[in-house]
Amino acid sequence: MNEVKNPNASWYVTLVNRFERLMENVGVTEDAAAEIKTFMLSVAREQYMSGNKSGIRWARMNP
Repeated sequence: MNEVKNPNASWYVTLVNRFERLMENVGVTEDAAAEIKTFMLSVAREQYMSGNKSGIRWARMNP
């Protein structure tokens, strides 16, 4: 996976913090958590790069 250009960006920090809390709460091993994190970030990147406009519209209409 490509590295995040700005690992201090608020969206990234929030996402990683929420992810880490979830992994702790469900008791996932560190190896599994690392693999899931890579998957999650790659999907997020793909969606961002594809310009998921319908998803953005839906999110704004359904807070």
